[in-house]
Amino acid sequence: MREKLQSFNRYLKIFFESLKLFWKASPLYTTILMIVIPVQGFLPSILINYSSKLVNGASVGFSEASMLVILLLWASLNFFNNICNPINMTIQGLLTDKLIGYINLSLMNKSKDIKGLEHFENPDFYDDLKMIEEEAVWRPVNLMVFGTSLIKNIILISSMLVLLASFHPVIALVMLISVVPHSLISYKLQQDAFETMVTRNPDARKLQYYSSVLLSNENAKETRLFNNFNFFINKYKETFNFIHGDIKKLRFKQLFISIFFILISCILSFLSFAWIIVEISKGHLGVGSILVFSSTILYATQGISAMIEESSLLYDTLLYMEKFFKFMALRNNIYVDGKKKLPKDFNNIEFKDLSFSYPNSERVALNNINLAINKGEKIAIVGENGSGKSTLVKLLCRFYEAQKGDIFIDDTNLKDYDLDDYRSSIGAVFQDFSKFSLSIRENIAISNIKELENTKLIEDAIKKGGFSKTFEKLNCNLNQILGKQFKDGTELSGGEWQKLATSRAFMVDSEILILDEPTAALDARSEYEVYQQFLELVENKTVLFITHRLSAVKMADKVVALKDGEILEIGSHEELINKKGYYYELYTMQAEAYV
Repeated sequence: MREKLQSFNRYLKIFFESLKLFWKASPLYTTILMIVIPVQGFLPSILINYSSKLVNGASVGFSEASMLVILLLWASLNFFNNICNPINMTIQGLLTDKLIGYINLSLMNKSKDIKGLEHFENPDFYDDLKMIEEEAVWRPVNLMVFGTSLIKNIILISSMLVLLASFHPVIALVMLISVVPHSLISYKLQQDAFETMVTRNPDARKLQYYSSVLLSNENAKETRLFNNFNFFINKYKETFNFIHGDIKKLRFKQLFISIFFILISCILSFLSFAWIIVEISKGHLGVGSILVFSSTILYATQGISAMIEESSLLYDTLLYMEKFFKFMALRNNIYVDGKKKLPKDFNNIEFKDLSFSYPNSERVALNNINLAINKGEKIAIVGENGSGKSTLVKLLCRFYEAQKGDIFIDDTNLKDYDLDDYRSSIGAVFQDFSKFSLSIRENIAISNIKELENTKLIEDAIKKGGFSKTFEKLNCNLNQILGKQFKDGTELSGGEWQKLATSRAFMVDSEILILDEPTAALDARSEYEVYQQFLELVENKTVLFITHRLSAVKMADKVVALKDGEILEIGSHEELINKKGYYYELYTMQAEAYV
């Protein structure tokens, strides 16, 4: 019981926190709703009361003037009651639009504030984040509709109970006793259904995946070639039946309990109505009491049913809002308070006793790394998969914090530099580079967005990055949209995308350049030409490039050979070949593959 109460208090707190978002999205529309919703809740009871006065007046012979005044008041209230609904719907629609925009912008701005990669490379967190992102376009609608309607129905039910209590307090108490257990049990069953879905959320994602495999263009060729439609359809059916088996039982349980309590409520209503008729026959109550009682019971019953349904549906939305607030409360897991500016004429970068393991992993990704890099040196980082090559550059970009050791530039700890300023001094092309569904201009200038309109700089970057031939072949201008997500978009091949991504690196006059296997989609000859051209163009820059294919390594001033997170060898290509150690083994093994 205590846990249930704590759970109720937690979600009540989330509900009120969610309501604050209405005000943040639009104070004007929220103010209007704060006026309209209580009016909608109270007006029906006032109308019933004036309707009763009209009936009683007609039965006992009120004067025409008195009847006219009451009728005019009733008509005015009825007019306001009727116009409240379209006003409410209009303001809700406008506020929902604002709320969707506010929530999505809040998510985007929060992502901007999170400077590291730890959260985004955590599968559990990323699942939640994808759910928050995908449902951000419609969850605010549910929050608005069910949240405001719930408040209105609570006010409506309260006002109806007051009317019932005017006959006799026991009637209101009896009606309350009959509906409260029904409300609580229905809410609990609905909560169990939602929690069953949440517990099996990975299975729910499987449903979405199996469906998307057959409906997306990226899998269209292979699903048709292998004719595996029935395989995925059957997997969908199996998962669907597994998820919905328990929920089906809960739904039927809810139905039978609802029927039982409705029967109890009807019996109590019958007995209360019988008592009122007896009181009218004795002259203790007016004839209008029949109208008041019957209307009040109808409104209260409808209001309670709506409140139960809406609170149950709102619970699902509050689960979403809980994840939203959790994301918004995230703190940076890397140090971001550095103030120093990186000097353009720095002398060296030094890794000292650097050790690192990824969160929730016992495996050591880097172990006791000691490496000195002079300004202007071209460093090739080589090794097998999982050796720690990409991890090393992630730490240099300050996407993660090392558990042990530090990185220094000119004896200044990297943490002491202003993070945004430091990163603006780094140009990078990663293996998993981004393919933005934007124009060519925007795709290239995205690395230095303040130069978006600098056409000459963009055209120079296109030439330096090797994208010129593709651009000429496309026979288009810089405003051509890339990708197939939007109308009139043009798709590029993997190699063409890589050359475009390389062009981005030349949009910034970076002191440090990182190439993390950016040429994986190119053949060996093209890769060699790209590296040769690239290294010639960045003659005075400090460059770290990671590659599996070792033909380009000869161009490096220094080769760093990693294995299992440790540096085994450092030296020039010739030195390491003559040493005939680990690097020599990798090089000769790869050379033999081309013979």
